[in-house]
Amino acid sequence: MLGKIIVFVIVVGFIMRLLSRSLIGRIYKQAQEQQRNMNQDQQRSTRPSDGNVNVEHAPKKASPKSADNFKGGDYVDYEEVDE
Repeated sequence: MLGKIIVFVIVVGFIMRLLSRSLIGRIYKQAQEQQRNMNQDQQRSTRPSDGNVNVEHAPKKASPKSADNFKGGDYVDYEEVDE
């Protein structure tokens, strides 16, 4: 009886290992294909179709905050830790 249980556990473990490997391989291949499709779509969308080049200029820098505009920060309570 104990021998049958041990053989059953070994066989079930072996079957589960084979199934998990095939499922993980299939999921991995699907993820690679999806990533490849996303990269191809991104390359198509970034290429200018008529050969013209668009130049995007850097945004204007915001004026630095002055002391008049500063409303104050949050107070953070802390506790010193002695080692």
